[in-house]
Amino acid sequence: MKDTAETVLGLLPRDVAYADVRVVERTHELVLVEHEGPGDVMRENSLGVGVRVVIGGQWGFAATHRLDRMGLTAAVAEAVAQARAAGGGAKIALGQPVTTRARWSSPMPVDPFTVPLSGKLDLLAAAVAEARTAGPLLRQIEASMDFFRDDKVFANTEGALIEQTITESGAGLMAVASDDDDVQRRSFPQAVPRSIRGQRGQFATAGYEHIPGLRLVEEAARVGADAVALLSAPQCPDETSTLVVTGAQLAMLLHECAGHPMEADRALGSEVSLAGGTYASPERRGTFRFGSPLVSVHADATITGALGSYAYDDEGVAAQRTELVKDGVFTGYLSGRESAAALGQESSGAARADGWQRIPLVRMTNLCLEPGDSSLAEMIADTKRGVLMDMTKSVSIDDQRLSFRLGAEAGWEIRDGRLGRLLKNCTYSGVTPRFWADCDALGNCDEFQVHGIPSCNKGEPLQVAHIGHGTVPARFRNVQIGTR
Repeated sequence: MKDTAETVLGLLPRDVAYADVRVVERTHELVLVEHEGPGDVMRENSLGVGVRVVIGGQWGFAATHRLDRMGLTAAVAEAVAQARAAGGGAKIALGQPVTTRARWSSPMPVDPFTVPLSGKLDLLAAAVAEARTAGPLLRQIEASMDFFRDDKVFANTEGALIEQTITESGAGLMAVASDDDDVQRRSFPQAVPRSIRGQRGQFATAGYEHIPGLRLVEEAARVGADAVALLSAPQCPDETSTLVVTGAQLAMLLHECAGHPMEADRALGSEVSLAGGTYASPERRGTFRFGSPLVSVHADATITGALGSYAYDDEGVAAQRTELVKDGVFTGYLSGRESAAALGQESSGAARADGWQRIPLVRMTNLCLEPGDSSLAEMIADTKRGVLMDMTKSVSIDDQRLSFRLGAEAGWEIRDGRLGRLLKNCTYSGVTPRFWADCDALGNCDEFQVHGIPSCNKGEPLQVAHIGHGTVPARFRNVQIGTR
């Protein structure tokens, strides 16, 4: 792979002002067991190279799975032709040169690709069997594992040469119950509203050792019983009330309200025609109040074992921690080299591509809400009337990342400091800065958890990123709850 990268650089014409090449081999294994028995079992592999060039102030990009000299020559010629055809433009600023030469592999005590398939199927089948004890109203069960490995080489014309191997593992369970009038679901240990087949649950940058700790078999009966119980639960009330959310529910809220809005390429208008803009415009940095003084948010790609962690991004910039919100005030962006330079900054090391055939985009890493000094139990005990919500079921947000509505898989009424009845079809809505301004309690460090979700969508053509969300339970006052 290193030889391939160096060959590509050697094929570049003299008028290339900058170029980089990524050689990526990606392996993905999916193991799925359903209500009736084994479902999809798949292992797929892809290997290819992507090359970017800058000529005359314009970018060109091409990719190929043909790694012989003829294929590489054709890819370079295509990228160069694109840049030249675009015509001259202003010089593209990329900040300080990236010259790193390094090799890194993510920690992996147990290689998931060497664990026998029979053992994976047995564990998932046992979880499904436990969930089925909930009875005949349980119509669908999915228990799945996914494993990913990226072996990649990055090289550029500034002298960088970086080799990385990143291994990721995850598993989860979903149970769907229905009767003549209703359909309800429960997920464990995490819910993903836009999940593709498989890729459910909790993911980490880790090996197979991550899987037993998820306790799928031990929790499966409860998950199935919860799905069935929701069918007869009362509807969530329509009212303005106090909302308490678990860390699992808060992960997607943080993702939509703070993650995407604070990606620098979005703030500079690159997504206006597809996904929209953002309230977090450059002139508001340092002055715009995102939330209450309790709220601080950062992105950190260096957290050991978290799904959004790596050593270097796909532009060769070192992983780092980046402040986004400090004491309630919007302060910074996730960025790549070009977007950071446009803002007068250096890259935050957040440019990542979904495989060899895509260009790097600014992506979330591990987006973290910093803990407070409360706890979920204390928040509930200190709430006269409200609703506790868990696990994201649906998400809707406008193109400026302001007005939103989120749905939860399950809720519980809070009355006089105690949890009451189970509630179904729970939703809440708000406007980002008003909603976060009413955050008056955050869980402490003991309740902090990074939720790994491998399905963040962005770009055209679509790219899917694997990211983490570090969250704690939180409480918000004066929230519109229900469907009104």
